[in-house]
Amino acid sequence: MKLGDFGTFVIFAAIYTGGSLGFISELPLSLFAYHVKIGEIPTAFVALFGMPAVFGLTLGQFIANLGLESSPLAMITPAVSFIGLLVVYYARKTSTLAGCIAYIAITSLWLSFMLPAVNGTPVVVAAYSAFAGQFVAVIIGYLAYKLVVKRILPQMT
Repeated sequence: MKLGDFGTFVIFAAIYTGGSLGFISELPLSLFAYHVKIGEIPTAFVALFGMPAVFGLTLGQFIANLGLESSPLAMITPAVSFIGLLVVYYARKTSTLAGCIAYIAITSLWLSFMLPAVNGTPVVVAAYSAFAGQFVAVIIGYLAYKLVVKRILPQMT
């Protein structure tokens, strides 16, 4: 990463941390046993902002997990998310949507394992809620990403 990428890194870390910690305490959006994390919404923007966004979202998730789930198992979640974000980053040239769907699948599978282990949530409820929560957040972000790519970026050039 170059020094010029530091601002992007910090902004994405702040978006994830603030979106996850701030909105869950003030305005909890829940699907079954899982809170929809507002911080997941900018996942698709990794395709535009690259590796600084990948590292920023990963660090933001680590910081948010310190405030939400302090179990050792929950601290592995940012590493799983990092893998998913790398998939979005590398899929950006062919299909950002495919990368986002892969991210949803990777993180949902992990959360389906982690929620029962950490919170004692029934496995079926954990699987449904993790998939639904990830799907809602990431697809909202993907739609925002498409809006930016189709409408806003062409006007700036």
